[in-house]
Amino acid sequence: MECEVRRGHRRLVFAAVCLAMLAVAALTATLLGCSPSQPTADTGSGAAAEQNVGEASSDDAAAGQPVNWTMESDCVTCHTAEAASATDSACPQGTAHEAQGVTCVTCHTDEAVLSQAHDGVAMGDKPATKPSVVTVDEATCIACHGELSEMAALTADSTALTDDKGTTVNPHERPAGEKHDENPTTCTDCHNNHSKDLPKDAMKYCAQCHHRGTFECGTCHELRER
Repeated sequence: MECEVRRGHRRLVFAAVCLAMLAVAALTATLLGCSPSQPTADTGSGAAAEQNVGEASSDDAAAGQPVNWTMESDCVTCHTAEAASATDSACPQGTAHEAQGVTCVTCHTDEAVLSQAHDGVAMGDKPATKPSVVTVDEATCIACHGELSEMAALTADSTALTDDKGTTVNPHERPAGEKHDENPTTCTDCHNNHSKDLPKDAMKYCAQCHHRGTFECGTCHELRER
């Protein structure tokens, strides 16, 4: 009889221990479940890194492939700096043209010259930082802005071109003269749609013949050829 009692006590103790272990396990699980979750930034970074690797791999795969340029090509793919000028407030000509819906090929119309310039160009090549050929026809500018005489009337009071001695020249009305007559200007001689300093560009053009900062004639020992 006494042995049976002892066995019963053992069973009760064993059951109590088991219940206690189950209770501890349940409490631990509850505490872990309620604890703050760890940031997932690393996972996101990993996904972003994988995406960047994928993009890099895609770029690497395209590198060296011919551009196969056409008038319908997306110029922004290579000419990122010029594209940025369309929304850069420091480039008034670029933003003004953008506001009017002017696109690259609206102005760059010479398909034959452009095709030749892009011949042999491959993806990944560094694009030219300065135009090596003239692809903007003056007639294109006149179609929107009018003849030079009309522009001269609009800029009659402009002081943009003033030399170091205070002489001011209408940028669209050059004084008559042998050298001026022999070398008529075109719009793109002074205007660069992607430039941030139009007066400086125009001054550079004038400095091909004149002393820098001096428009007055007869200041050179002899007239220089352009």
